[in-house]
Amino acid sequence: MERPPFHLRVRIGDMEVELGGEKGEVLSTLDDLQAIVEKVTFAFNNESRTAPLVVEQPVEESSMLDYPKISRTNKCGDAVVALLSTEWGKTPRAISELRESMEANAIFFPKTTLSGVLVWLVKKGRLRRWKDKKRGYLYVLNEPVAE
Repeated sequence: MERPPFHLRVRIGDMEVELGGEKGEVLSTLDDLQAIVEKVTFAFNNESRTAPLVVEQPVEESSMLDYPKISRTNKCGDAVVALLSTEWGKTPRAISELRESMEANAIFFPKTTLSGVLVWLVKKGRLRRWKDKKRGYLYVLNEPVAE
């Protein structure tokens, strides 16, 4: 599924709105955002729903993963450590999985920033990494050795 040329995702608390399309269309839709939010809120609060008001679109399998919720931060390293500290992070993760999980938590950093932070955390001893032939570098928290 190809991503639209202009993409906007806004998250407020547990609610998230995602818009995509041509820039002009997205900006004109923002003018109607209040009415859209009211309709969606009504649809979810209406006890006697006979038909859903929101039409579901096919979603890629990778976006259906349950990503852990982490607190907002403006520090890329803190976000990475928080993600890998969860049960989800016990499984070795590739940079693409980390980035998708951060985006699911409305935390956005360029791939170049994320890759630099991952290398820095490995050098600092906070993370371990190794290269997998299929998935590339995989990352996990570096557990302290019990003596």
